[in-house]
Amino acid sequence: MEEYELSNGVIHRGDCLDGLRELAEDAITLGFTSPPYFNAVNYEEHVEKVHGNTDHWEREEMSYDDYQDFLIKRFEEVFRVTRPGGHTIVNISPVHWEDERVALPFHLVGWMEDIGWTFKEDIIWEKPVAKDRRSGVLLQNPYPGYYYPSVVAEYVLVFQKEADDENKNNIYWNRTEEEKTKNEISLNDYQGEKSKNVWKIRQVAPGENEHPAPFPRELAERVIQFYSYQDDTVMDIFAGSGQTLLAAQDLDREFIGFETQHEYVEYAKDRVIDESSQMTLEDI
Repeated sequence: MEEYELSNGVIHRGDCLDGLRELAEDAITLGFTSPPYFNAVNYEEHVEKVHGNTDHWEREEMSYDDYQDFLIKRFEEVFRVTRPGGHTIVNISPVHWEDERVALPFHLVGWMEDIGWTFKEDIIWEKPVAKDRRSGVLLQNPYPGYYYPSVVAEYVLVFQKEADDENKNNIYWNRTEEEKTKNEISLNDYQGEKSKNVWKIRQVAPGENEHPAPFPRELAERVIQFYSYQDDTVMDIFAGSGQTLLAAQDLDREFIGFETQHEYVEYAKDRVIDESSQMTLEDI
């Protein structure tokens, strides 16, 4: 597994399952990721399209049972390396599978609970623009039974690795007053949208990012700010273009990222280095 050491953390190129098995228990405070949509995006062929080696890419099919097994094995290892009281947070949405809309987020909750995670929160990420035309079916057939709402939301599911001691079942039990003061969250805009479990955040526009399915950096920033302290380690097991890693660096957290595609690793690495250099210049 290739490893890229950066100022605030490390990016590994390879299967996160192999890398996770090398990490010590209780090594991280927070995990935030969005699992790959294996039935929707063929990442290897997408890379070939980016390089101009193919005009289009085809979906990569796999069985739902295999996908379930893929996720469970990796989140079992994430559970092992997460400190008691820490969290892993998953951005995920229902998927279209064999002409059906499959309730993947709701299935994931059960899979995670079987591993040992405790479900804590369901946050809805509302996107201002729909990418589908499902609602148009009713416009063409304005009768009961033709309603298919356009998809403008994804789930941000919060899971916790509970500590044996109830008094230590959080991420702040051993923080000093100085640490808490240093990490105090501004409440200037809190009573609006941020205090609710529906977050309205603009999705990444086409051409803004080289990855085919990036979540907004602002989404990662909110999660990291609410569920970790400065100098904690934040991990993204499907790092993609590095949105979580960039947010962690910007908020003075350490990070660990895993990504299989060489092109995405290089892209994420370059972005992290570039922003790190800009931050250093601003401090001079």
